[in-house]
Amino acid sequence: MENSVKVNLKEIDPREILGPIAHIYRSNVAYMAKELDAYRVGSGQFEFLMFLYCKDGVSQETIARTLKVSKATSARAIQNLEKEGYVHRERDESDLRAYKVYLTGKGKEMRDIIFKKQTAFISILFSDFTFEEKEIFRLLIHKAVIKLFEPGFEPPSDRPNDMK
Repeated sequence: MENSVKVNLKEIDPREILGPIAHIYRSNVAYMAKELDAYRVGSGQFEFLMFLYCKDGVSQETIARTLKVSKATSARAIQNLEKEGYVHRERDESDLRAYKVYLTGKGKEMRDIIFKKQTAFISILFSDFTFEEKEIFRLLIHKAVIKLFEPGFEPPSDRPNDMK
């Protein structure tokens, strides 16, 4: 290992990491939009369904915060999913201003379809990877993302405190 090159993370161009991650994400959204068009599930709306498969019956605000989208984006996506019969909303009894979102039977039926489509995308993405490479990638991406899920995480800012 004496010939190995030590790389200082500060020397890595952020585009070398973030660019491919963004490209994978955009490609996944485009792929899923095409694959789910026949089911009238719009671009990015499958993410709301996937969230509800894990936590059904949560507030629109919680969904927006967790998916890191605006409340307006969340409201539009949920309205469209509701119009297509995939979800329904109920007033939150503890906060009458808020709504909780629940999957309908039709929404629950989409689970297997969405997961099959996602599995197909992953298969394409990792078609040239060995099993070990897939596992290393999975472990590293989980390690990288864990900080983003910590309570109170806010992206760092270069702005001085008095400008916040």
